[in-house]
Amino acid sequence: MAVVENAIPGGPVVGPRIRSRAVRAFARDRAAVAAGVVLFIVICGAVLIPLLSPYPYDRQNLDRTFREPSRLHPAGTDQYGRDLLTRLAYGGRISLAVGGTTVIAVVAVGVLLGGLAGYAGGIVDEVLMRLTDITFAFPSLLLAILLAAILGPGIANVIIALTLAGWPAMARTVRAEILSLKERDFVDAARAQGAGGGRVLLRHLLPNTVHLVAVRATLDIGPIILTEATLSFLGIGVQRPIPSWGVLIADAFQHMQSYPYLIMVPCAALSLTILALNFFGEGLAEAMDPRFQRA
Repeated sequence: MAVVENAIPGGPVVGPRIRSRAVRAFARDRAAVAAGVVLFIVICGAVLIPLLSPYPYDRQNLDRTFREPSRLHPAGTDQYGRDLLTRLAYGGRISLAVGGTTVIAVVAVGVLLGGLAGYAGGIVDEVLMRLTDITFAFPSLLLAILLAAILGPGIANVIIALTLAGWPAMARTVRAEILSLKERDFVDAARAQGAGGGRVLLRHLLPNTVHLVAVRATLDIGPIILTEATLSFLGIGVQRPIPSWGVLIADAFQHMQSYPYLIMVPCAALSLTILALNFFGEGLAEAMDPRFQRA
């Protein structure tokens, strides 16, 4: 882990040598590089296919229901004759957007509260950590389902529910790092130069948690997308006619014995994306922190 022992306001937190070493370590991890390629293809497909497809994601054609994969419909059609590839790509947009937006929100809330708790200590730390203890008393999926049921369905409410369920883990990670960093000599030097508490936290401590936050956020995206798919499958997440991968799986569930391709296609996309995110995140973690061990 790189620490800025002689922190200079506005100076770089991670030196060029450390960045170069991390890039080389990541490039040597074939699984992580392959996962990055897969993620690039998934993102490009989610962005481009709906734009290039001749079939709008919500256009019904009752003359072409339950068509198996063919030249006209590479992934087949569903019970309403809608092109499954277009809906899959559009659903990928939704699932990836929900996952990305939620991770940004989790990072913002978790870093702010975790940094405040770790640096301030005392009653602030006690209150925030007891709050995280309460959330950890529930399995994360169960907590997300409970919050989504309370807030109601919809994309915005799903993001809020996932953020409320996810920020405590990020906050604890940042808090633990701040508790370690604030005892270092460079913090004492900053205080001796007249830096206030807010400046020490924002300019000297939090920048040194960037690598840890980046790794944690990357590893969190997969579970968040899976949880969103679960909420949408249960009917308390993304709502029809907007497709997400969870909605596509729910729509295909009742037809999976007669038309297995309907459920295989979105399940394969969801599984492949989550697997790629996990390998990419683990590769990033190993590159940035050699002490990290794959599960």
